[in-house]
Amino acid sequence: MVKVHDKAILTITVEKLQSVGCDPIIIVVNRNIQFDALLNSNGATVVVNKTPETGRTGSLKLGLNTIIAELGRVPNKLVMVPIDRPGWKANHLRQLLTQPMSSCLAEGGKRGHPVLLVKNNLLDILSASDDAVLRELIHFDSVEITGGLLSLNLDTPADLVELAKNSAFFTEL
Repeated sequence: MVKVHDKAILTITVEKLQSVGCDPIIIVVNRNIQFDALLNSNGATVVVNKTPETGRTGSLKLGLNTIIAELGRVPNKLVMVPIDRPGWKANHLRQLLTQPMSSCLAEGGKRGHPVLLVKNNLLDILSASDDAVLRELIHFDSVEITGGLLSLNLDTPADLVELAKNSAFFTEL
């Protein structure tokens, strides 16, 4: 629940997704942050992954199954946005959403997040084990952007210092 400019990165992320028309938005969390996620979800649906230790694919499958239950079908496209990778803007996401194939943002040749997953790959994910490595399941085309901070990864205290140094990046969606 890291904050920048007194707003949770989670809230900023949901606002960026909403600004480009993403709907529904599903936030997958572990039990420890469920309440905080609900408070900062800006109206998005929050679901708890009871087995987060199985990895990202398990969380992705939980979110995807929640979307399927809500829509009554497998979506044609889905955007996966790890909250600890906030260095993108709404205009970057608009570029990503135009892609016909599963794709990821890239800056200076380095790949990052969010990623776009298309229907045939979503079906592959649904049939994979929860601990499957996503980059081994799916080939992602790169969508080169400028003006991002794709290398920003909020995992360590040093990353939080980097976030503070780049706080101006988060003043606009």
